[in-house]
Amino acid sequence: MEFIREALEIFGDLINNAILLFGLGYIYAATNYEQRKSTLLIKVIFGVLIGAITILIMMNPWRLDEGLIFDTRSVLLGVTGLFFGGITTAAAVLIALIYRIFLGGAGVYSGSLTIILTSSIGLSWFYIRKTLPKMKPYVEYLVFGILIHIVTLLCFFAIPWPDSLTVIRKTILPYLTLFPLLTMTLALIVHNQKDRLLGQTKIKNQQLLLQASIDATNAMEVFALDSQLCYLSFNEYHYHSMMKYYNIKIEKGKKFLEYIAHPKMRERIQDCLQTALTGKFHSTVSLIETEQEKYIEEQYSPIFDEDGVVIGITVFSQDITDRKKYEQSILYLSYRDPLTNLHNRRYYSEELKRLDDPKYYPLSIITADINGLKIMNDAFGHDAGDQLLCIVSDQLIKVFKNESRVARIGGDEFVILLPNTSKEKALNSIEEAKQVIETAKINEMSISVSFGLSTKLKNEDVEDVLKLAEDDMYSKKLFEVSSHRNETIKTILNTLHEKNPREEKHSERVSKICLRMGTALKMKSEDIKLLEAISNLHDIGKIAIDDAILNKPGKLDDREWEQIKKHPEIGYRILATTPEYAEIAQDILSHHERYDGRGYPRGIKGEDIPLRARIISIADSYDAMISERPYRKPLTHQEAIEEIKRNLGTQFDPKLGTLFIDLFSHQMETI
Repeated sequence: MEFIREALEIFGDLINNAILLFGLGYIYAATNYEQRKSTLLIKVIFGVLIGAITILIMMNPWRLDEGLIFDTRSVLLGVTGLFFGGITTAAAVLIALIYRIFLGGAGVYSGSLTIILTSSIGLSWFYIRKTLPKMKPYVEYLVFGILIHIVTLLCFFAIPWPDSLTVIRKTILPYLTLFPLLTMTLALIVHNQKDRLLGQTKIKNQQLLLQASIDATNAMEVFALDSQLCYLSFNEYHYHSMMKYYNIKIEKGKKFLEYIAHPKMRERIQDCLQTALTGKFHSTVSLIETEQEKYIEEQYSPIFDEDGVVIGITVFSQDITDRKKYEQSILYLSYRDPLTNLHNRRYYSEELKRLDDPKYYPLSIITADINGLKIMNDAFGHDAGDQLLCIVSDQLIKVFKNESRVARIGGDEFVILLPNTSKEKALNSIEEAKQVIETAKINEMSISVSFGLSTKLKNEDVEDVLKLAEDDMYSKKLFEVSSHRNETIKTILNTLHEKNPREEKHSERVSKICLRMGTALKMKSEDIKLLEAISNLHDIGKIAIDDAILNKPGKLDDREWEQIKKHPEIGYRILATTPEYAEIAQDILSHHERYDGRGYPRGIKGEDIPLRARIISIADSYDAMISERPYRKPLTHQEAIEEIKRNLGTQFDPKLGTLFIDLFSHQMETI
């Protein structure tokens, strides 16, 4: 009975010690003490608090004899060294030592050694554990508890002999069983509390980092909602956007949808949020219901917990109006002809496929081709040709009403697609288009367009229908092009003569000389007619030369002279496309070549130069010499004859030049 009573007393003393011991955990939890962030003063104060707990523990000891007291200070100071660093541990150890020395008795030396050695092992455990195999925390702390209490038992040898042996025998069981378990329990409490503090700090830092990250953008609204669609978080940009556009001051915890007043907008957003709540990522581009031409891109991402359950939604919203308009402009340009602003071949190809459907039958396809675009470009330059294309485009839109039906598919080619349009109705539209277009003029020249038509009524291949329309257009073009080109060339010549009246007189005089020489050469009447045509048309290429150069009062500079030298090539291009003039186009091209090969534009010589070109070269040069120019006086008839004599065999064909001199040298006046 005495043994049981004694055991209960010891157990009661140890329970009191344990209650005081776990005060360390309560203080740690209450203060949220962090060693790394604490100042020196805080570390010392915390050490003093632990020292005070140590004193309380030593005031409620397990007494074996006078001056021999045993308690859980080894547990407390060992754990303190393990977790709280040198400064805190040193403060606690100093207070514990002072009190133990003050108590005195036979166990003062062993008690002081226990305080010093257990705290030192705690401080050194970081290095000691590296020599041990990897263990789970509770195992590691149990080993730690056994180690410091083995050392504590060894400290009892500082008690005078033979009392030391008696003390060890009586204390070995609790010190190697109960005390290591107390050490493990206290260490786990502090460890878990430390992890909690580190976790809270980590979460706080992550929250700060997340908030800083989402606040860093001034172009995207970012906010998070819980499963009830209440605000969890939002960035500054979203907050200010809600204030700016809706005059709403949002708050965390409030329902997001209650801030959206516009019913259609609220319905759209709610659908997106509900999709995200099912666990699906959702992205959308929307035209804002409350503003015109404002587009936003929104991404709805579900937030999952560790079990994969959706607990909220993160929303990213960005104004992409500028990007959307840019994309639309690119798309617009990809389907448009930049010159006429009509739809291009890409659009036409896609639209033709779309309209190839019975619901659009009868589908009439009209092809159109401008007559004389090349002549216009050669005679008046590409600006005039572009103007011609634009005039025709405008007239087609005017007649066919819907510009989406008209496409420019090539240089001078157009296609008009007319769904649900009969052949008769399409023919009427073509007739109207021809009348409207032919009343327009450019540089006093009439405009001509050839049209072709085919209509799809049933399941024919649409490409075959298109080919029929093209064939119809080309058959009409055979009759229309020739007359239009002849008319165009006459108009060009008249325009040249109106701009430069002396050119008309010059051509008449050159024609007379050429006819006289052709007759003297006994040329066939057909060749003489060609010679007459060349005489009238040899300078037609000057229509494309700037009037300021043609009428310059002074001598031409190098750049201006290079422009003048292009007129034979321009004349050739104008005439070569017309069958009636194709035969004389080479003569026009060559009328400024020299017999010695130093002429232009090709530098050919001798009899490689066409005969008619050699004749006109002499007549043209003679008339130029005897004609007055702003920058020089005219030569006399005889002076011009002498000049031709000097250039026989170099500039002029010697035989033809001699013939010219024989025919005209005795004339007393100019031709």
